Amino acid sequence: MFTRTLLFTLLIGLGIPQLSWAVDLSNPLRLMFVADAKENFIDVVDLDSREAVFRIETKYPVDDLVATPYAPVLAFTNIERNLVSLYDLRQQRVAMEVTLPITPRHMVLDTSGSKIGFSDSVDGGFVLFSAYGGNILFTLEDFPPSRDVLFDPNEIEIYYSNSATGAVGMIDMNLKKTVEMPVADSPGQPLSAPSRSLDGRYVYVANEATGEIYSLNAFSKVVYRTFHIGAAPARPYTTPEGVFLYMLDKASGRFMSVEQNRFEQYADLKIGPGVDLVTVGRFDRMNLFMSTANRNYYLFDNIRRSIVDSGQFEHTPMEALGSVDGRTAFVAFGDSPQVAFVDLESHEITYVAATNNGIGAFAIGLSNNVCH
Repeated sequence: MFTRTLLFTLLIGLGIPQLSWAVDLSNPLRLMFVADAKENFIDVVDLDSREAVFRIETKYPVDDLVATPYAPVLAFTNIERNLVSLYDLRQQRVAMEVTLPITPRHMVLDTSGSKIGFSDSVDGGFVLFSAYGGNILFTLEDFPPSRDVLFDPNEIEIYYSNSATGAVGMIDMNLKKTVEMPVADSPGQPLSAPSRSLDGRYVYVANEATGEIYSLNAFSKVVYRTFHIGAAPARPYTTPEGVFLYMLDKASGRFMSVEQNRFEQYADLKIGPGVDLVTVGRFDRMNLFMSTANRNYYLFDNIRRSIVDSGQFEHTPMEALGSVDGRTAFVAFGDSPQVAFVDLESHEITYVAATNNGIGAFAIGLSNNVCH
């Protein structure tokens, strides 16, 4: 996916400084990686200076990427060639290219940052891949079509949703076998990718046909509670402190927050239609809600239980991630070569230039401070 070819030209139009070998890329926690939507390169943004400081040219378009938080490894995929490439950030070169036996439409880093789960929501199949060794740990070729998988914090189980059977499935990494737990009323109802509580006790999945969200007890393997949020539920979110379960209805704009210990309702209000992205701030206090369908954003204060600020981005969000310290939200746009830095405390928004033609993939090491 990545090559040794690096771009050293001064990109005046984007305001990107001259790129050189002197840039230190060894700590992924200080960096953001954004791939161009049309051209074969990845820009590296320094989170402190808020500038693109390096550009990596790639052989092929980048469809997805992850940065391992505890090692200088950047992994990215090309779906057309079933290819995953491992880029050594310290040496600034491609260390390895591996052709996978499935199409890597979905790419998820585990909680330790050492393994990657690849799944395919069209043709099916699953691959567990070593992000450090660059080797396939095992493959399940008869795995059902599924979206993002979910790694359990104990590093033994991997959860997935199977819309064909209306079930939440579990891969036992030691036995390399799957077990499925029915959750939907009937097979064939579309299920969201699963989310989990911080302690791994509960797994959540939304039924996009009925508007229900199921809370599955990961130990007893039974549905503990069912919530009806609306006609078009987004994937459930859980907060980094492990206290709240967030549920959203994209159709009505309804937002419901539930305390996870006793599953008691904490907040229930209308935010805005289309909201399906959440970035949670420090101590679960300030939360940024956005939509991949419009430019609106909303800041929700979890103590006041109300919207304290709202507005519009200059572009339509594609993806949102959070900083490790929970102070900043990073918003990528599919229709603009910019990334928004949103200060969750001051509410200020800064736009940082990156790429030429919008952003096709977007990652920060250990960046997503929401457990899903």
